[in-house]
Amino acid sequence: MAQHVVVYEYGIVRRASEAGGSIDSTQNTEVFVSDQTFDLLKQWAFVPHADAVIHFFLQKGKECLRFKNYTGILQTSDGTQFEILPKISKNDTVFIARQSLLKMLRSVTDLPFYQLSQAHLQQADQPLWEIFISAFIQEMEQIMQQGLERAYQTIETEQTFVRGKWLPHRQNTLHPELLFSAHDEFNADILPNRLLKTCVLFLGKCSQYLPNQVRLRQLRFALADVNTSTQVNADFAKLEKLDRRFNRYAQALKWAKVLLNQQSWATAGKDVNDSLLFPTERLFENYVAHGAKRYLVDHQVSYQDNLHFLVDDHSGKRRFRLRPDLVIRKDQQTVVMDMKWKWIEPTLPNYGIEQADLYQLYAYGRKYNADALFLIYPAQEDFRAPLPPFRFEKQLVLTVIPFDIRALLSLEVEKMENYLGMT
Repeated sequence: MAQHVVVYEYGIVRRASEAGGSIDSTQNTEVFVSDQTFDLLKQWAFVPHADAVIHFFLQKGKECLRFKNYTGILQTSDGTQFEILPKISKNDTVFIARQSLLKMLRSVTDLPFYQLSQAHLQQADQPLWEIFISAFIQEMEQIMQQGLERAYQTIETEQTFVRGKWLPHRQNTLHPELLFSAHDEFNADILPNRLLKTCVLFLGKCSQYLPNQVRLRQLRFALADVNTSTQVNADFAKLEKLDRRFNRYAQALKWAKVLLNQQSWATAGKDVNDSLLFPTERLFENYVAHGAKRYLVDHQVSYQDNLHFLVDDHSGKRRFRLRPDLVIRKDQQTVVMDMKWKWIEPTLPNYGIEQADLYQLYAYGRKYNADALFLIYPAQEDFRAPLPPFRFEKQLVLTVIPFDIRALLSLEVEKMENYLGMT
């Protein structure tokens, strides 16, 4: 049975053979895995793009791997599945951390996670992988209730009689008694259904949650007359040509594409599949921006605004485009906000804020002629209220505020609106 390992961001992975005693991984900040799994991760850590996700280092002469600020699912080719969760606070449970990640994923509009329901958030006692499978099954069951789409398919056969159109140029001269013919059949064995069945069969092999297994078996029986796809990537590329009849398939096919990517390492020879990993800072930005656009109805909200450049004229051209995370306008007032996925530490001299971030906000403030500036960090036990204001100039003030992912999004945006002070 494949091993499922839960670990927080910046958690450390060690060899179980070097544990040196009883293993306590209840805090999910330090986990122990087999030497085989560790070696697969170690080998992957030196792949160029992997350095953003995982870091190899030595601690007291022992090899260690540390995850960075990515969350989601990572799977090694020996079947070990790492579920990397955001570190929201010092005392949060896995349930809360997993639920927080699901809430942030729901803000990514171009991925199927956007359709995760409140019911899926309440399933956070299950691994992420099983929650994703459940969401796919739900989409599939809706399709089955309405009935599978069907189309005419050309079937070619060799028989002792002609069915449909005889194709003499395809005749087998060694067997003149068999006539090669082609006829059309109206059936469900069409490209979208094949991809969905391929996903159903794949998930049936890897799901370990009994309710999901039962529902997948039911889907498998319902798709008995449909073949599987032998060229998944090529078949997904053909889906752009589908007509409107298949609009109701859209979400199920998006899920199938995401979930089937989990099997890509088996054919590509990869040691690690990282297709379901997400940069946590980008998720946090999306989540706050999604809330601002949804609930600040009386404001003009621009995400990743690109109106201004740092340098207005260099050899006749503007240079170094500025991209603040949020620009909020109302009447004649402008507020610029930036989000950072880092912990504020009130006991440190500068609270853990990087000086470069202040330079960045100052540039935004001057170029946008902002009335106020804000830096948003995730809330945690030691950071529940805004820090004392940072005054760049008399009319240019930066306020650092918390944003609690665990709370209702509407309430957090309401707090944010109160901080803005825009009349």
